[in-house]
Amino acid sequence: MSDKAKNSKGKKTVVESEMTYEQKLERENELLRLEVEYLKKLRAFQMDPEGYLEKHKQRYHSNSKKSSN
Repeated sequence: MSDKAKNSKGKKTVVESEMTYEQKLERENELLRLEVEYLKKLRAFQMDPEGYLEKHKQRYHSNSKKSSN
């Protein structure tokens, strides 16, 4: 295992050990909510890719393309 991997693993353990049980549960809850949200979007995309992309396409500002005068 590389030193970088060991350091990041060690930091995670220190941070987690400093968290209270309630904070750990809140963090887990947040991660689960994000996962559910992601899976819902994935399912919507799989069911209708074109409709999903049309609904969620990015809107570009009119000033992003400067006119040359």
